Amino acid sequence: MTVINTNIKGLYTQSALKISERASQVAMEQLSTGKRINSAKDDAAGMAIAARMTQQIRGLNQATRNAGDAISFIQTIEGATNEITNMLQRMSELAIQAANDTYSNEQRGFLDLEFQQLKTEIVRISEKYNWNGFKIMDGTTGAPHGPKPVTLTQGVAAVDDGSPTLDGLENLEINGVLIFASPEGEEWTPLDEQAIAAYDDSSNTIANTSNPARSAIAIADAINEKQSETGVRAAATGPVTVGTMTTVGTVTGEKYLWVNGVQIPITMSQEETPAERRANVISAINNTPSTGAIASDTGSGGVTLTTKDGRNLSVWFEGDTDLSAASFGLAKPDPDDPSTGLPIPGVTDTDPVPDEDGLVYADTLYGTVTLRSDTNHIILTDAMYDDLSYIPLDVGDTDQAGNPVPQYSGRMSFQVGPIADQVITIDMYDWGKNGALTGEVTGDVDRDNPRVNIRNVADANTVIDKLTRVMDKVNAKRADMGAVMNRLEHVIDNLTVVARNAEASRSQIEDADYAKASTELARTQIMQQAATAILAQANTSQQSVLKLLQG
Repeated sequence: MTVINTNIKGLYTQSALKISERASQVAMEQLSTGKRINSAKDDAAGMAIAARMTQQIRGLNQATRNAGDAISFIQTIEGATNEITNMLQRMSELAIQAANDTYSNEQRGFLDLEFQQLKTEIVRISEKYNWNGFKIMDGTTGAPHGPKPVTLTQGVAAVDDGSPTLDGLENLEINGVLIFASPEGEEWTPLDEQAIAAYDDSSNTIANTSNPARSAIAIADAINEKQSETGVRAAATGPVTVGTMTTVGTVTGEKYLWVNGVQIPITMSQEETPAERRANVISAINNTPSTGAIASDTGSGGVTLTTKDGRNLSVWFEGDTDLSAASFGLAKPDPDDPSTGLPIPGVTDTDPVPDEDGLVYADTLYGTVTLRSDTNHIILTDAMYDDLSYIPLDVGDTDQAGNPVPQYSGRMSFQVGPIADQVITIDMYDWGKNGALTGEVTGDVDRDNPRVNIRNVADANTVIDKLTRVMDKVNAKRADMGAVMNRLEHVIDNLTVVARNAEASRSQIEDADYAKASTELARTQIMQQAATAILAQANTSQQSVLKLLQG
């Protein structure tokens, strides 16, 4: 049948040309991108598999970088601990030297000067050393880990009989060890008040309510003396009292404030502002280090007082018609009359002259004792069987001033895999004053008269034993860090191999086969050229119809 309207030969040829053009386009796309799958239509299932593999590969590569960063992080800490180890070795050397009878106590005092400076430097490193803007050696880095500390809240502001109500503390028992007792034969004899008070030579005894035998220092030192038996370390924290009111009034001239029995002159003027008055009080207190107290601006209109080493805090002043606690910034508004100030806890308006017994009847604040150990504490006192209100044993995260108390340690987690929770962890211990590692020898670094010293043979021998235990802990922790770094190096090697194999697998699915693609391109180009030539012939073949129309 000879027709004109429908060019059957041309349609066949056009269809073949479109097919070859499409195949040619795919081949050219593969050759130009190097990928077999350039869109989901090329291979829907293959695209999904390759995308998942790409996620895995990129995750593996980032995990490799994470592991490298973790090694650098740990190396930074280990570098500092190396210097701490060197200082501990030197301290041990000084202690062994001081234990030799060829030196006098005066000469041992010279050795102790270097010994105390080394302790201070260890604490400074632990408090100041940081990585990427955050501290890494004070036990606060990472997620809190380990048992929560137990805080013993000591004492009250004032009591009728002049002594804190701490019944039962004499029989304090930690992990089966009596703290305030000494062995006599097969029995343990409780220590008397004088023996307990000997632990604290810092708290004043002028205020009638200030009892060194019940101070945070005495309790902490007694606990720490038996740390090798209990496995528990104690840290003394000073009491805090916060003033929120300062008035200037009509007071002029030199007035006196007594802090822990030390008289502090403060020049007052009606012309100064409350802020200037607070600054003068703070400066006067801080310039009198023998008090053991630290003053600061509360930020809410008053003066805050604490003690740096945990000793008791007793403050009083000579009251008259013009002078009040608010004159020193050590007051809070009276709820019944906000314009009138009431002395804050630990501050007393009293006669500053001691009575015939050498006592001033003033209030006293007591510090807190925080316990830490590798395991949970087992604490028993007589009071726990009768009335817990006598000795609060609070398991919590804040001290009596409401400030956060660090956990035993922080746990750092390093993400070393492309899947959630593929982590390697390391515990970040406190290397400083109250830490479980060096705290046994550095815990008293802020004390005016440190108990850990090498000023005589007996103390030097005690220090030798303490340093041996401390160095064992330090060496164990450094070995742990070295082991983790070695593990991380193997992690990096393994991640590299897995990523390489995953890339090879993805290549099989996603990458273009150039030999096949180039052959396909050549075939389709020839097919296109042939189809084009045939289409031209198909378009001219119907011209034969004109011969039928010729007359």
